[in-house]
Amino acid sequence: MYERSAYKPPSPNRPEPHRHLGRFPRHAVSVKEVRDWLRRRMNLRPASARIPAPITEDALLITSEITTNALLHSPPSGQRGAFVVSAFFYTHCMRVSIRGGSTTRTRAPHLRVLPATPDAEHGRGLHIVNALASTWGSEHTRNGSAVFFTLDWESPDPLPKPGSFAVLTSPPLGRG
Repeated sequence: MYERSAYKPPSPNRPEPHRHLGRFPRHAVSVKEVRDWLRRRMNLRPASARIPAPITEDALLITSEITTNALLHSPPSGQRGAFVVSAFFYTHCMRVSIRGGSTTRTRAPHLRVLPATPDAEHGRGLHIVNALASTWGSEHTRNGSAVFFTLDWESPDPLPKPGSFAVLTSPPLGRG
C-alpha cells in the first residue's frame, strides 16, 4: 500500500481538511486493508474533533461496499492493478472517494439502487450506501472515474454563533 497525507494548519475563517490518500492492490483482501486504513485515519483526529462511533461504523461499512464494487466492476488496467482511496476530514463531516484504478478517460459510472430479490446473492450494497450516506454518487476525476460518499454529524457541544450571546448559569453557592 502507498499512502500520502497532507495537513495544513486551519485558518480562523475556514478550517482546512485533513486529507489522506492511499493506493491499494486489486485483491479481495484489500477491502479489509482499506477499512483498517480508514479506521486508523479517523482515529488520528484530536480528541476534541473525534468522529462519533455510529458515524465511524457507517463510514467503514459504506467504504467496504464501494471498495468491493470497485474491485468487481472497474477495469483492472492502470497503476499496475491498484485502486485509490482518498479521505477528507472536516470539522463535522467527512468525504471518502474510491477510484477503481483505471486511468483511461471513461464516463463516471451510472449508479442506480435497484430492487434485489430475497434470494439474490448480490445487489444490496447501494441500498446500504443510500440509506447511510449523507450524499453519494459518482464523479469524473482527472485520473478516471470514482464513487464518493459524505457523512455529516452534529457537534456534541455546539458553540454559540459569532456575535450571539450565551447565558451561562452556575449552581448556587452553598453556605459553609
